[in-house]
Amino acid sequence: MESMKKLLMLGSTGRGTKELLSEAKRRGIYTIITDNLSIEQSPTKKYADESWMISTSEIDLLEKKCRSCNIEAIMNGISTYNISVAMELCKRLGLPCYATPEAWNYTIDKRAFKDLCISCNVPVAQDYYVSKNPTEKELQSVQYPVVVKAIDQSANRGMSYCNNKDELITACKYARSMSSSDTVIVERKLVGREYTAWYALAGGKVSLINFASMYNQPGYPSNCYSVTTTHTNKLARYLKEVDPFFKKALKKAGCEEGIAWIEMMLDQDGHFYVLETGYRMSGDMMARVHKTVSNFDTYSWLVDVASGKKHIESDLPQTQEEEPQRCGCSYILWSENEGEISRIDGLDEIGNISGININIDGNLKVGSKVNKHQYLFVITFDTKDSDEMCNIIKNINETVKIYDQNNNDIVIRYTDFSSLNAGE
Repeated sequence: MESMKKLLMLGSTGRGTKELLSEAKRRGIYTIITDNLSIEQSPTKKYADESWMISTSEIDLLEKKCRSCNIEAIMNGISTYNISVAMELCKRLGLPCYATPEAWNYTIDKRAFKDLCISCNVPVAQDYYVSKNPTEKELQSVQYPVVVKAIDQSANRGMSYCNNKDELITACKYARSMSSSDTVIVERKLVGREYTAWYALAGGKVSLINFASMYNQPGYPSNCYSVTTTHTNKLARYLKEVDPFFKKALKKAGCEEGIAWIEMMLDQDGHFYVLETGYRMSGDMMARVHKTVSNFDTYSWLVDVASGKKHIESDLPQTQEEEPQRCGCSYILWSENEGEISRIDGLDEIGNISGININIDGNLKVGSKVNKHQYLFVITFDTKDSDEMCNIIKNINETVKIYDQNNNDIVIRYTDFSSLNAGE
């Protein structure tokens, strides 16, 4: 056991927060969590030894409170905002933080990240320069279809697909309206399945934790990816086309410690093209799966860093070279329409499926208001093979019902099991 430290967790609603708190408490660390939500509004606060009602935007007040309470470590879940707060507080207090502002910038600035990829031969989609007041020459150089993105937004905010000049001009204005920058990205539209890869970092060295396929229910937006699974037949192609170059990019970016991931698409031309990166845990809760399937504990790794342990290369997991023996899965239930939740059925039943370790993450309850295509719950588990994974998803589909105020079941269910089982 470590000597008693005091750890401050920034924010109570970020996915992964409970797991980080549990790991810290397992080590005998005294845990405190802060934001401006009550325990009734955010039950995660009850997992900590102590809670504060201080917003994470009150950095000066938090600094003063941390000094008076002798805080020795600062962490947060997946919130990009709270990571920036953690970096600033750690700098002021002289505490360890895995991320630096320089390295973190590649997560929030898509233009900087794309330029980094190009410099390291990481494959990215062809892009086009379009200024705020585009010239005819700039517009004529664009080959359609294209996608337009705001450089500093995630979850497809500010993004549009364009098939002609008029749509492009409108999309650029929209992207800038959603952004703090006049710079937009205009790039060739890719068509295909998305994939993701997670990495552990130690002393500037990098190891691939896991590579996985992502699936959305046919007929729904691709960003509503319902299933992420370690079962995939594209690992060899990834190791050849992307992995060595992205490792160089992480090093060049100054990513020395912690966890990072990338998302990419396997285009219809048969090649991977990287879309974005995150210098943090991913929101699909695959870190839970990696504990059992990839034998790597993300939560322990991050608590190590925040507690002052300096990882070295020999601490890294062996970089992935083949598909894991067990099949890991994150199944996200999305809302088909907006509404107010009137009833939730079946979660307890699936949590007790015999022989399967299932975790359910989400704060949704009766009375919660949800938007169209919003996360409802994230369900993670691992199985002996892809057949069993598909059967568990079918069981969840049949058992879990989430109703709106009109008694309509609003869950988007994944049913394309032939593609999922094939690992395409």
